[in-house]
Parts: sequence; structure tokens; C-alpha cells
Amino acid sequence: MSHFNAMQRGALVLGLFALITAGSVATLRALTADRIDTHQQAYQQRQRQAVLPETLTHQASASPISLPNAEQLGYPEGATGWRVENTGQHAFVIPVVTRRGYNGAIHLLVGIDAQQRITGVRVTQHQETPGLGDDIERRRSDWITRFDGLRLDSLPPRGWAVSQDGGHFDAFTGATITPRAVVGAVHNALQYVDNTPLFNEPKEIAP
Repeated sequence: MSHFNAMQRGALVLGLFALITAGSVATLRALTADRIDTHQQAYQQRQRQAVLPETLTHQASASPISLPNAEQLGYPEGATGWRVENTGQHAFVIPVVTRRGYNGAIHLLVGIDAQQRITGVRVTQHQETPGLGDDIERRRSDWITRFDGLRLDSLPPRGWAVSQDGGHFDAFTGATITPRAVVGAVHNALQYVDNTPLFNEPKEIAP
């Protein structure tokens, strides 16, 4: 076999291998797409339930809504929230992101009832330092629950800050930037709801 023929055969084998690999990946992706989507929806539901009162976590309907002026929540390209209803009760779950964390963006969900009280706050994504900034996670501490029951007017404007800045909320030992960012994001979500008529005529996303 000549050197040229050997090169042709090698190229053919490599091309065939690449084709088989690409086909296998595409087939695997198609087979697992539904499962991944199901898991993502289940995860989103658990996250929503974590920031809602118990009366809105069972047999309640959650309707996705397109949030107006989402740039005020840190989403310049738009964002989706949820209106949750059950037996005459309703609340909203609002996503908000702050990019003032120590190591980057911190994403949160904020539950707010019809009286514009916080029903719960959870951090859904962050890159803060383990052992310091990650106390914003509910599994690490109960710090995040200190927002529960608060309205925008529950504290004076200067109270929506960490204690080192003269505010109401404790910071973490050795980590002030992270809780400062979270307090600011929650305050921002309350201000957004106060200035946006979500509870009157929410615009639902078409299925």
C-alpha cells in the first residue's frame, strides 16, 4: 500500500469515526431531552415552593408571566416570573439578580404575597466563597429567612442594608460584600413590585 493510499484510508477511518460519534451524541441528546426538561421543571417548581407559604405549595396553579421593565431586576433582556394561585390566595415569585457579589452574579427568587410581604427568599445560583459567602444558602444557615414577612415599608430606607452600613441585617464574619449584595437585591425586588402593577393585570406568557 502506497503512502498516499494509507493517508486516504486513515482519513476515511477518522471521518467515519467522527460521523458515528456525532450521530451517537445527537441520538443521546434526543433521547434525554425530555428527561432533562422534566428535571428542570421539577427543580423550578421546588425553588418556587421554597419561597411560598404552605397554602400555595399544594394544588396551586403557577402561571408564567413576562415581567415588564425586567432590567430593574437585573435582566436587561427580559425575565419570567410566576403568578401562583390557590383558593382565592395569590402571590408572585420574582427572579432578581445582583452582580455585586464578591465573585460575580447572585441569582435569587423572591416570593411576594398580595399585601406585598415577602413570603420567602432563596438564592438559586452564586459563586461566593465556600465557608464564607455561601451562608446565603438556606442549607448552610437561616440568614436568608430574615426577610420573611417584611414589606418595603417595614424598614426605613437606610434599614435595607447590613449592620456595618447602619442597616437592619447582620453580615457574615469576614464576608460583608455577599450579604450586602443580597440585601440590595431583595430591596430592589420590593421596590420593583411597589412600582409595577403586577397584581392588577399580569401579562401571561402564551403556552
